[in-house]
Amino acid sequence: MLDYDDEARHYDASRGGEPRARAAADAVERLLPQGPCTVLDLACGTGIVTERFRRPERTVL
Repeated sequence: MLDYDDEARHYDASRGGEPRARAAADAVERLLPQGPCTVLDLACGTGIVTERFRRPERTVL
């Protein structure tokens, strides 16, 4: 049976891991408005980048 957590680690590592996720999130963060907003992740991988957008004033879907 496929272990999604294990596969996700390999998937993320093969695409640059945490350093790439930080760089991608930083680039997108500059495009987001200050204050309340909604961020939609349209099945863009494992969520390693999207999790960095969480803030109390944001809704992340």
